[in-house]
Amino acid sequence: MSRSLFWLSDEAWSAIEPHLPKNQAGARRVDDRRVISGILHVLEVGCRWCDCPAEYGPSTTIHSRFNRWLRRGFWLKLLEALIDTGAVTRSTPVIPGRRNRKRAIRYDKQRYRELHLVDNAFCRLKDFRRVATRYDKLANNFLSGVALSTAAAS
Repeated sequence: MSRSLFWLSDEAWSAIEPHLPKNQAGARRVDDRRVISGILHVLEVGCRWCDCPAEYGPSTTIHSRFNRWLRRGFWLKLLEALIDTGAVTRSTPVIPGRRNRKRAIRYDKQRYRELHLVDNAFCRLKDFRRVATRYDKLANNFLSGVALSTAAAS
């Protein structure tokens, strides 16, 4: 049976890798790129953690590392770092008023033209089924999934 597996691109990995926790005590670590690709696979496909393909490593390792990094606030720090470096951009919505409005609303035309970038970002996030359908009940797990999906999609 052929499965399509998700692997981080070199560009996405180069953005994520400098922010990973280093010098962790304990047994020899499973490759971080492989584990993060497994986490992204679960987020994209929407499967249970135990159904993650073995090519990414043990499913218990993938799930425990996701939760451990969640508890340490790694995913939010990663998202903030990507925003600061410009890999992910912040923007505010700017939409003009209707033509028949009595008092015109002032808006930035250049930013309005770039509104499709925000729409495209949400469309890329919807590719990750676990995020789009909100499988995670806990807000922290969901937000961490959004942060990682954003990093991988940008």
